[in-house]
This record gives sequence, C-alpha cells and structure tokens, in this order.
Amino acid sequence: MPRMIDLGVTRYDWIPLAAGLTTPLAPKVTELTLAKAISPYVVTTTSVNPTASDTVSEKGITDTSNAVVPTVGNYEGSLTLFRDLTAGTGVPSANDVMTTIGNAAGIVGWLVRRVGLPASTAYAVGQKVSVFLFMTDTPIPSGGAGDGYLKVVIPLLQQGSYAVEVTTVA
Repeated sequence: MPRMIDLGVTRYDWIPLAAGLTTPLAPKVTELTLAKAISPYVVTTTSVNPTASDTVSEKGITDTSNAVVPTVGNYEGSLTLFRDLTAGTGVPSANDVMTTIGNAAGIVGWLVRRVGLPASTAYAVGQKVSVFLFMTDTPIPSGGAGDGYLKVVIPLLQQGSYAVEVTTVA
C-alpha cells in the first residue's frame, strides 16, 4: 500500500481579494503563481477544512426511516503563523504575514492548499488544490509568554465559496 510521510508536502498560498481567483472550480496556474507564498510561516496547528453541512430532515409520508439531506456546505479556518521580524529592530519584514496578508480584520482573499508535492514545487497544470474564500478576523499576535517563536493567529471567517481537490488549468 503506497504511503507518504506528511513532512514538507503541504503548500499554502494567499490570494488577495475575492476576484483574485476567477475560476475556483478550475484554478488557473497563472493566478496561483501570483499568490503570496505563506508555507514557510504556517505552524502545524493551522486548520483549514470543510465541516459538516447544514441539513434538513425531510421524509415522505410513506418513508419508514428519517431522510437527512445536506443543504448548505460549511468550512472553517484558523491560520497560526510564525512572524518574520527584522532582528534587532522588531520591524516586520516584507515576508511577515502581518504584511503579506494584513494586520486587520475584514481582509478578503483565497487560501489555497496543495498536498502531496514538496511545498517548493511550482504550480503546474493538472495538480489538485483546495481553495477557500475567507475574510480575516482580528489577528492575535503572541509575545511575552516564553512559549516558543513569535507567532500570530489569524481567525478566518467563511465567505461562501470553497472547493476541495480541484484540478488546476492553464
């Protein structure tokens, strides 16, 4: 049975604005290559995934058991990221996530996740990616607790569109 170790084979990118990804069900490689690479900063506690759909229970009068029907799909996310601050000054670098994604609530964009290839592998036609449209909530920076590297948690709010394991196109 083929198996793959889950080390270095996940890539995350941020595409600003809802219009930054024009075809979420078939993401264009040209749009993905313009994304802001955030993989080196993503902490393993990050979670971005679909969740259980809303459902209704609706059965006919002759049904002898319940019928549960999915209606609206759901997804959730929270990014935990390492900070990239200039040593000695504490000034965020151009790669710091508070710069690349933003340091406020209300920023809309697409989070793209690819699993299975090295994170450094460029996007190409035919790859599988998952895309999630989010709005950021207020970032929560860490510091002063002595519990490891400086990080920031960016809560993500679903914005009505996601697609799991869709194929990239030219």
